[in-house]
Amino acid sequence: MNEILKKSSILFKNDEIISAISSVAKSCNEHFHQLEKKVTVLPVMKGAIPFAGQLITRLNFELIIEYIHASRYQQNIGTPNLQYIYEPPVKTIINKDILLLDDILDEGITLLNLKNKLIDLGANSVMTAVLFDKNLQKNKPLEADFVGLEVPNKYVFGFGLDFKGRGRNLPHLYSYNEK
Repeated sequence: MNEILKKSSILFKNDEIISAISSVAKSCNEHFHQLEKKVTVLPVMKGAIPFAGQLITRLNFELIIEYIHASRYQQNIGTPNLQYIYEPPVKTIINKDILLLDDILDEGITLLNLKNKLIDLGANSVMTAVLFDKNLQKNKPLEADFVGLEVPNKYVFGFGLDFKGRGRNLPHLYSYNEK
């Protein structure tokens, strides 16, 4: 990992990320507090673990926590199909308001598919929150409802995002400087 870090730059330090998570929490609290009913919070594994861990402790509305595990990446390469590794019990989705958490909104394909699946399973509503939104300079099929930080169109890792399976535990967000 040290060789990768030598070829990388810090985009956002941990304190900047935590501040952004607090802002996302404030917006989520304003939106969901008015519902006056339990919200199902669904982090997308594995990348959303650090984001969810920090965000959930800042939410002041009644919630239950479940998770969903799906990916369209195989060895860091995007594939056209979404593979479901774990789906939450349908009873936690039907007629529920959902807050779907993900680490990064890249092309938007995964998050759109997840949102559509939850609606198909009978969710009352699905709101999306992402810690990072990658600026691709093109339209995405989905915009997140709550966004922490915008990142440039570079390979990023740290704070939940991996570099070929490594570095999810890094406290900062890094940009890999490809040569």
